[in-house]
Amino acid sequence: MFFFNLTAAEFLALFGAVSSLVVVLYLLDRSRKKITVATLRFWQASEIPSQRKHRRKIQQPLSLLLQLLAVLLLLLAIAQLRIGSPDRSSRDHVLLLDASAWMGAQGAGRRTLLDEARVAAIRYLRALPSSDRVMLVRADALATPLTGFETNRATLEDAIRRIQPGSAALSLGQGIEFAAQALRLEGKRAGEIVFAGSGRMMSESIAEMPGLPRNLRLLPIKREVENCGLRKLSMRRSAQDPELWQIYVTARNYGQRPRTVPLTVAYGGAPVGTRRLTLAPGAEVSSSFEFRTKSAGWLEAQLESNDALSADDSATLELPGEASLRVVVYTNQPELLRPLLSANPHVETVFRPATVYEPDPKAGLLIFDRFRPTAAVNQNAIWIEPPASGSPVPLRAEKKDVTVHWRTDQFLAAGLRTKDIKLEQTALFSPASSDMTIAEADGGAAILARPGAVKTALFGFHPMRSAMRYELATPLLFANVLKWMAPDIFTRVELQAGSTGTVSLPLDADYDPSRVRVLAGERTNLPFTIRNRTLRFFSGTPETVRVSLGDRDVVYSMTVPEVGETRWEPPKSIPTGLAGVGGVESAARDVWQWLAILAALVLIAEWILFGMGAASSTATHRVFPFLKKAETPRRKAS
Repeated sequence: MFFFNLTAAEFLALFGAVSSLVVVLYLLDRSRKKITVATLRFWQASEIPSQRKHRRKIQQPLSLLLQLLAVLLLLLAIAQLRIGSPDRSSRDHVLLLDASAWMGAQGAGRRTLLDEARVAAIRYLRALPSSDRVMLVRADALATPLTGFETNRATLEDAIRRIQPGSAALSLGQGIEFAAQALRLEGKRAGEIVFAGSGRMMSESIAEMPGLPRNLRLLPIKREVENCGLRKLSMRRSAQDPELWQIYVTARNYGQRPRTVPLTVAYGGAPVGTRRLTLAPGAEVSSSFEFRTKSAGWLEAQLESNDALSADDSATLELPGEASLRVVVYTNQPELLRPLLSANPHVETVFRPATVYEPDPKAGLLIFDRFRPTAAVNQNAIWIEPPASGSPVPLRAEKKDVTVHWRTDQFLAAGLRTKDIKLEQTALFSPASSDMTIAEADGGAAILARPGAVKTALFGFHPMRSAMRYELATPLLFANVLKWMAPDIFTRVELQAGSTGTVSLPLDADYDPSRVRVLAGERTNLPFTIRNRTLRFFSGTPETVRVSLGDRDVVYSMTVPEVGETRWEPPKSIPTGLAGVGGVESAARDVWQWLAILAALVLIAEWILFGMGAASSTATHRVFPFLKKAETPRRKAS
């Protein structure tokens, strides 16, 4: 016999405090006698104050004993008195149930591997002593507890039946570490860490497996299934032709037999290309396709394998429309600017004579070559040698034979390694505090940029009619200005359909860490790390993740299930199955329910005997004559 919730000293202290309070209440005279008379005419106020005396003896000892007995029984119920030996009290176990993507594979009778793991887990629960507590943990890429340490087997079995396969591969090492930590924090008798599943993981997860605890038990699902699935679908635009998409598809054979499966790639339902892939056991094969389009749409890769796991037989990507920039140039010498604007295939150039200004709402950029429009300009614009009377930025002076210095601290002058240039003539502007000076001479700005809702760039000289014509800085400078005004046409977009879990992305040698962003959906920022020029992030749910690197965006459609490559082979010393699970049922039995019921019955009896009032007391005396009180003798009034 022992207490489960309290120690003996705590129990005695509580009982002593509560019982003392009850005894004091029985000794306390809390009220005066009330006498009813016909009139107060013959009553006089007493000059001697009445003195109250505490009771020196208890008038109802049986009621006090019943109250103390009820308190004792209630405290025993609260302390959770158990009959038996504390050495055989319950143990705590952690049950890891494999819910990785591989567990959705079907076998004979359309039963999945997860169905078999559920049956094994429920059998384990039913073999345990009823007093043992179990925590259920869903194990895939992350260890997710579904219950606390629970003795209710119905609750645990219901939680097991509601588990569904996920989309990530198993990380058993993380699950074992979580289970061991949960048992340490609980601080009671640690039982077993039980894993029910196939144990199929990625190769790196197997290499990172921690030391196995001695209390580990396995309920393995060893049924082999044949499966071929897609590992990756990626797309990128051709650097030479913006309308040409390059498509790469990777498939893997997870089974034990060689397979030949057809692969179909379609865009908007129309076939783009087909292949027949021959896959050796455990091998991967990649195929490439090319597809030309300017419009946005959906591309789908389908592997017609008809195998046990259908979730990894298809992958889809959403293609963005081609970004282009319409540039309208007002000039009388189009041959000077045509080479600068024709280098980018995303730029659509329209040349118009510098005589009449015709607003073009479809234009993303206007270029005025020594020309001043008559109407106000509300679009991004580049002004080359603007007239003094119509310049959007005041001219400071006209200078001849000046040396222009590049302001390499401005990002618009990035990559300009050219030495200072000597110009025959240039106009110098007076920049505002918010303007960016790109090139300066004699304290004025020869080239400046004005940010805002409408972006403006001004050249005090014509780059193709000066010494800059043969300098490499000229096309680089124009490219920087166009990128500043229309960054979308310079952004390289790569699309990848992959699996959830950890993603690694190699970075370019000249990447800017301050411009790196990893976004899930529209606004959610995902944490990431960069080490050895490799970006890593983790996503445990199917979603679309955009990695922005400034001039390069990589979009991950994480919808393909991550299937483990190989099965983990545990050491033979680890116990498997249900042998030795049950043991001896705990001899300790809970009796607090009966103690609480008995305390309630004692209180009811005490209330019937002593607390129902005069009328009820008369009825009680008729039933229990021996409890009838002696009547007080009365004297006849004289």
